[in-house]
Amino acid sequence: MRTGLAVLGLLLCLSAGAARAELPDTLLEPVYHALLSDNAPAAWLQLIARWPRLNSETQRAAWKAGLGALISRQCGNDIPVAVPSWLDSPILALVQRDIPLNRIYRIQLSGKSSRRDLRVSLLMPGGEALLTEAPASYQADDEFRLESKELGEPLPPGVYQLSISSGGATWRQPLALQGSSALNWINRESGVVKLRLPEHETACPVPWVEQMLLHRPDFNMVWWRRANKPEQLQWPHRSDAESLWTDISVIRAEARGGLTVRTIHRLGGPLQGKGN
Repeated sequence: MRTGLAVLGLLLCLSAGAARAELPDTLLEPVYHALLSDNAPAAWLQLIARWPRLNSETQRAAWKAGLGALISRQCGNDIPVAVPSWLDSPILALVQRDIPLNRIYRIQLSGKSSRRDLRVSLLMPGGEALLTEAPASYQADDEFRLESKELGEPLPPGVYQLSISSGGATWRQPLALQGSSALNWINRESGVVKLRLPEHETACPVPWVEQMLLHRPDFNMVWWRRANKPEQLQWPHRSDAESLWTDISVIRAEARGGLTVRTIHRLGGPLQGKGN
């Protein structure tokens, strides 16, 4: 709560002070009033409505700070996003994946549904389609998953448009997201992996670390571990180390009502040479 109030104070100073020429009071003022009135539903709706009218970096920075202030209260659980009954625990993940000599960005959607006809569309803030009526793939226990195409540029902040269709029903939802830009939560220095947990709002879960071993060339998972602290990474001793690929992820989670949003920094590389 203190973080949210501090951000609000900064925003109000910006709108009333030196930034007045670039950030008129009237543009984001309804967002500020809704936040100061503890009216999360109104603040959410105003953030969505005003995004298309932003035309400067100062305005977009203030919009992103307003979103952060809203998330700081109840981690986004108070945002009025209700998922349909045929979707269970949907998770939207914004992923930055670093592998030797390459970095890519993509969005993943996962969850559970007893239906087998889900089709997903997702538009970026600028209108580019990351998914267009894409069919989901299904696993055991009604779990589904799908991924967007790979991008060479960071996922920007703004309002994303998500729609999921099943049968004759379509759920459409605009989502205000902070984006994912040049994450540095994991680094490899002189062959040694260094990681740190990112800052997070106190109302949100503490970020965590996940480790996986994948078997090449099919990259099926053969080992997994979750750690809540960035302790020194340890890998099991494997006789097949030369055919295994490591996958290390630092994950930060928050909510958009009934939808969970995760930001993931993932680092991949061969297991051989890591003490096996």
